[in-house]
Amino acid sequence: MLEELNIANLLPHQVEKLIKELTLLLNQQEKSSNVIYEIVKNEKNIVCCPICNSCNVVKNGHTKKGIQTYKCKDCDKRFNDLSNTIFHHTHLTYKQLVKFFECMRDKFSIRKTAKLVSISVTTAFTLRHKILDVLRKIRENIKLHGRVEVDEYYISINLKGTKQENMPRFSKPRKSNGNGKRGINSHKVCVESAIDEYDNTFLEIVGNGPITSEMAKNSLTPKLQNVSELITDCKSSYESVAKENNWNLIQIKSGTYTNEDGDSLANINSLHSGLEVFLSHFHGVSTNHLQGYLDWYMFDKYLNYTTEILEQVEVIEKNTINKTSNITYSNVYNNYSGLDYNVIYSDYNYHANSST
Repeated sequence: MLEELNIANLLPHQVEKLIKELTLLLNQQEKSSNVIYEIVKNEKNIVCCPICNSCNVVKNGHTKKGIQTYKCKDCDKRFNDLSNTIFHHTHLTYKQLVKFFECMRDKFSIRKTAKLVSISVTTAFTLRHKILDVLRKIRENIKLHGRVEVDEYYISINLKGTKQENMPRFSKPRKSNGNGKRGINSHKVCVESAIDEYDNTFLEIVGNGPITSEMAKNSLTPKLQNVSELITDCKSSYESVAKENNWNLIQIKSGTYTNEDGDSLANINSLHSGLEVFLSHFHGVSTNHLQGYLDWYMFDKYLNYTTEILEQVEVIEKNTINKTSNITYSNVYNNYSGLDYNVIYSDYNYHANSST
């Protein structure tokens, strides 16, 4: 519409009238939840079933809000354009959505986000993890090339949000640091991390305790391609995976920063330092959801590399608004770490002691 209107030829009173009309229209759209539906609908090139991924679908009426619904002719399920997106069962206006993305950009806590967006803590928590679930797919598709630095990052298991009856051990004082064991042990989450010469990054929970050859193999083999040099510390865990994949392994001796050729782990150490700062914004991250925050950190680094801060909200929107998320209000509190806390804390005999 604006393309057809030659704004430069408008008189002052016409410009003023146009501004008022556009402001009124903007206010109406910002307060409407249907605008989000229209945005998602316009982004879709083809409608497919979110349950079975079949595109053999037919239109099947509308919701009370006028949203088009469909029926899958293969699995017989009914859905609409918002099904299995981050907006499924989330009734936000467009203005609230933009504010939520701004809070994510600024890395605000859940409670602060809920207050600023005028939504409940539960809604803020669920929507955040729907978005983090979308970012998971970016990690799953990333590949690292060329010179790659690899090291582990260890963080104490955090059972934040776990109900007392589900605790695998006795609760600790709120300000307690550490996990009762010193050094790298089974009560630490092992995060495999890597960064290549092009600043592509990868962080993934691979287990608990010191890294093993199997952990390194399972995490690195699918992610590293055309590696010219694999730079690690002197752990033997990386020797077998490097040999199997014909990677040129360069190991930096313990207690030194570089070898005689100038190779170092400076980039991976910087990645870990940035991760510590990133996680500090959230006053403790539950291990159940730690992987989501690792994915967020990688995406945040990508944003800071490629996008001016004033444009970051738009990039977040484009990368998430029309993507599939499997997180719902009923499963958002599940354990997504892949760790079995009852096995990890079995030496505590907590449930046996608490029942006596």
